Amino acid sequence: MRQIAITMAAIVFFALAFVGWCSDVPVFVCGMRALAGAGIMYIVISLAGTAAIRIIVDAAVKTGADRTNTGKE
Repeated sequence: MRQIAITMAAIVFFALAFVGWCSDVPVFVCGMRALAGAGIMYIVISLAGTAAIRIIVDAAVKTGADRTNTGKE
């Protein structure tokens, strides 16, 4: 999950830097906004990925517990 978050953050960084560059924003401001956007994207993707994995694992465990309780294996 960390690799996906890093890759997406890098893509967002360059996309935001390109948009800032095309908008005639000063270089420092452009870089800082792109860096902040990439950091936020990394955090969001990490949290969303962790939540998705927990939901999938919880559903799998619940299904396994249901099969064990009903005697169907």
